[in-house]
Amino acid sequence: LHVGPTIRICQLNIEGIFRSKCEYLERLLKKHSVDVLVLEETHIEHTHLFDTRGRIIGFDLITCNNHLKYGLACYVKQGIEDCTELKHTSIAGVFTTAIHVGELTITNVYKPPLVQWPDPLHPPSQHPSIHLGDFNSHHTMWGYEDDNYNGVAIVQWASLEDKFLLFDAKDRGTFHSSRWQREYNLDLCFLSKDSKGNPIIASRTVLDLPNSQHRPSIINVGIEIPVITSTPEPRWNFKKADWETFQKSVDTNIRWIPPTTFNRFIGIIKAAAKHSIPQGFRKTYIPCWMEESEALYQEYSLNKNPATATAMLESLNSVRRERWKSLVEETNFTHSSRKAWALLRQLGGANPAYKHWTTIRADAIASHLIQTSKAPVDKKFRRQVMRQLSTQNKNLSV
Repeated sequence: LHVGPTIRICQLNIEGIFRSKCEYLERLLKKHSVDVLVLEETHIEHTHLFDTRGRIIGFDLITCNNHLKYGLACYVKQGIEDCTELKHTSIAGVFTTAIHVGELTITNVYKPPLVQWPDPLHPPSQHPSIHLGDFNSHHTMWGYEDDNYNGVAIVQWASLEDKFLLFDAKDRGTFHSSRWQREYNLDLCFLSKDSKGNPIIASRTVLDLPNSQHRPSIINVGIEIPVITSTPEPRWNFKKADWETFQKSVDTNIRWIPPTTFNRFIGIIKAAAKHSIPQGFRKTYIPCWMEESEALYQEYSLNKNPATATAMLESLNSVRRERWKSLVEETNFTHSSRKAWALLRQLGGANPAYKHWTTIRADAIASHLIQTSKAPVDKKFRRQVMRQLSTQNKNLSV
């Protein structure tokens, strides 16, 4: 559920743009409803080559910063008219392009691995703005074991310009080294903050790209309230149960059955529950979405007032806060720890950690078995066995 203007950006180091990659990107962008696509390392020296190698159906090339070995490109979905091109730069080997979509400024950045950041690193930008791309810098803030000069320079720039790093340690790395079988975070995203110190509301998801070490990132910018799709299994709603009707139904019918007929007792309980306890399921729902939140949302749909959207989010957050407090206070390990462990699994299940799957081919297993199963052969014993086998064959033929 979107509240206010939202935009979805896809960022990728494409390692050379070709028609086959563009065909895959077309399906990826359509599947994830992407509005803006920013690419690094296009390896295109002249803009007219995008007509043959970099044509993406449904998207228009807005700006590019061409280079035979590096290069940047920005695409925007067809139908988005409020989009303007800003200047692109190539300073001290660092390439940037910038576009303006609505009120948001998007800056695509690429720094080659052997190049150091210039001083100043980036020119100042006004809120709201996003800097994203392939930064090729190491720092412990985004998952590296140590810092290097470029990583420290980025952290200092983010501190001076009051930028927020969009990073989650649970996410997969944006670069998977096939040589070292390790993941790294070369691609970063920095968000600007408003006058109150609040960054742009955004989230990031790392996807896969076949036959490439780089992985595309989807950045959702804007307020998105998650809508839960429930499993189609009927459930009892005990909060809306009519317990008085349930009690009267059980008391009225239980006197007519003998004590030994347990199955009839179960039937009485089920019949009373069907008449007094609602049963069913919701196809989609928003947790803690109450009547007040729905009324404020309908009001916002009509007037588009930011204050109404803020009041709706505060209403939703207050209900979530109260439910969280009651859930924690009622958690008790004395009698059963099932609810407590279920709560812990739910807390970690919102963004599960990525499991690293080991890719071992069947030929490698067979080769390993052959090498380890070889044993020294006793030639004298082998000749004896062959003589005995020959003698047995002669006796059978006679």
